[in-house]
Amino acid sequence: MNNDLTEEQSITNDPSTVETKPRKKTMSEAALAANRANAKKCTGPKTREGKFKSSLNALKHGAYSHNFILKTEDAGTFENFSKSFIDEFQPATPSELELLKQLISAAWRRNRIAELIQLRLNNAIDTVIANSEPTPAAEITQQAYDRLEITQPSFARQQAHELRLANLFQRTLCRLNSIRDKKLRDKKLRNETKFIRDPFSLAA
Repeated sequence: MNNDLTEEQSITNDPSTVETKPRKKTMSEAALAANRANAKKCTGPKTREGKFKSSLNALKHGAYSHNFILKTEDAGTFENFSKSFIDEFQPATPSELELLKQLISAAWRRNRIAELIQLRLNNAIDTVIANSEPTPAAEITQQAYDRLEITQPSFARQQAHELRLANLFQRTLCRLNSIRDKKLRDKKLRNETKFIRDPFSLAA
């Protein structure tokens, strides 16, 4: 009996048989402050200027490319294409950036349609040459056009789509240039007003 009791007491007192709850690690105030600071950094830009720069970088580095290109098109080619427009227009406001996106989209899609039209026409010319006797080049081209008109989509319909995109590009370009011109006029007016208010500033 005593032996059993002694054994039970030893088991009870054995640290390995006592259930222990894991201790919660406490963070120092410095660590908590660092975590809060990092969390603020990860939420993205908050100001209008910060969001604009983020959008500009996204367009410049191809992050928006999935909105513009097809699976069969090259993202690197589009990135260089869009960068050339960014370098030319140097958008400085969200409205300018949005118009620039529309401009790039219209230009990219118009080029795509133009390439498709050229490919279809060349394929039609090859078909005419393969199925007819040697004929003048102009007649071969005319026959190729005729073949395309009876297929879907019609050649004229694709050409009309290309023209609509070209017109959209021109309208967007006019709007973008109008905004840029207004900014230049306003800047010139401010400079002239400042000079009138202080006519002797240069003399000083």
